Amino acid sequence: MKRVVFALLVLGCRGSNVDKERASEMFTRVPLATAPGLSGLASDEHGGLWTISERGNRAYRITLDAATRPSLETFHIEGHDLSDLDLEAIADLGGGKFAVGTEGRVPGVATVLLAERRAAALVITSDLVLSNADVGIEMAANHGAEGLCGAGDTIVVAIEGAGGAGPDARWAPIVRIENAKIVRTHKLALTTATGKISALDCTFAADGTITAWAIERHFEVTKVVTFTLPPLGQGDERITPTVLIDLGTVLNSQLNLEGIAHLADGRLVAVVDNQWKTLKGNSELLVFRPSALP
Repeated sequence: MKRVVFALLVLGCRGSNVDKERASEMFTRVPLATAPGLSGLASDEHGGLWTISERGNRAYRITLDAATRPSLETFHIEGHDLSDLDLEAIADLGGGKFAVGTEGRVPGVATVLLAERRAAALVITSDLVLSNADVGIEMAANHGAEGLCGAGDTIVVAIEGAGGAGPDARWAPIVRIENAKIVRTHKLALTTATGKISALDCTFAADGTITAWAIERHFEVTKVVTFTLPPLGQGDERITPTVLIDLGTVLNSQLNLEGIAHLADGRLVAVVDNQWKTLKGNSELLVFRPSALP
């Protein structure tokens, strides 16, 4: 009976519509002519935004003009067999180098691919494999490196999944990698009983402090949160985020946010994954208005 009730609740929630009036006050919707199933979002030093198609083996660089109209460049992803992987996240490391987060059909593994931009391609040059022991939880199949950010030789990975029991004890692994070595795994407190981290972006201070933005999501749950990771060797293992925007009753489970980027002017941008069992709607960006943030 409990399963039936839960299923009905989920179906009822998914049957709702986006609250267009509240949504228009918070963000601008920008349709994108890309392959379906976009995931991950990152900004580069020239103001461009990067995203990837989960199963299309393509990356896109998006430039928004003053009227928020997009221009797209397409890059094929080469140099690695991607047939058993879904591409879930992207980070611009600078200097034409990228990290790509993946999930696969094998449980207990999350793989981060390292890539270089070469002409009209992102070429995979190596990979980093994270195990259950590395991240501190049991990773199910199709749960892996769901969010990424980084700069230079530093990569921060958000794992899709949760440790801890009970609504006030759940946490998501946030793994810090330096020079291809895992140096610390933080426990990011989750703010709901069901949400998981679906996106990550961050900036780096000179003292090693990392300011991060993430999306906590699961059907009726969509929250934009922010948190700070301390310099290496300092601070606590457990990290408590601050909720910036609660979109649950605005999106009503209709838009699946799978990437987030913090722009140089302070705005936040999210990417919508329109591929869940069946295609639904456009690939698109949500460009948040400054007034949507506290």
